[in-house]
Amino acid sequence: MTNKRFLHPATLFFLLTLLVAFLSWVGSVYGWPGVQSLLSAEGLRWQLRNAIPGFLCAPLLGHLLILAFGAGLWMHSGLGPLWVRIFRKRACTRKERRALYWSSASILVCSLVIMVLAWGPWGIVRSITGSLKDSPLADGFTYLLSSTVGIAAVVYGYAVDYYRTDRDLVRGLSYCFVCFSSYFITLFFIVCFFTSLHYSGLDVFFGFPSEIFQACYTVCALVALAFSSDGK
Repeated sequence: MTNKRFLHPATLFFLLTLLVAFLSWVGSVYGWPGVQSLLSAEGLRWQLRNAIPGFLCAPLLGHLLILAFGAGLWMHSGLGPLWVRIFRKRACTRKERRALYWSSASILVCSLVIMVLAWGPWGIVRSITGSLKDSPLADGFTYLLSSTVGIAAVVYGYAVDYYRTDRDLVRGLSYCFVCFSSYFITLFFIVCFFTSLHYSGLDVFFGFPSEIFQACYTVCALVALAFSSDGK
């Protein structure tokens, strides 16, 4: 989806990181309040220590990785494209319709199980206060959503004889990682830019509230997905 006339987002954030490094050096030279240079011994030590932990703490990274399993199966099995055809009012075969019914039934069953877990009398996945806020169910909702979508896709894939072995399932689980492999490159440079901006103190110096800073960080991490499809 990236227009060849414009810079790739990864390149753009790499250049922005270089700009932050330069401005942080200028700020340290001229004594800007709260600004520390990335081009210093301490800045170098921070970059070496923060490169891996900073990337692993990227906004919503864990949720996106878990969702990629279910979404990958959804697209790879053909269930996602089938729904697109239905919305476009294109015909589907008898086998596809039957498989769609089975997959829809599996979604209904999974949804009922989740509702029983959430509001049933046992309270297995509710918090110690009995509410859903800060409960295991709320914390694991991404996992449950990905599992529900994945189960429906697996049921569909086997019903249309597209999935036959466990290797087919593994290919489906990894499908999003193949199609959006460049996303992780882009995300790395997004992380480098925002963490460098925060460490240098330039975000505070230029008057960015922490809430706005974090919101921009999260939005950039999500929007990068739109520019990361490899078209496979």
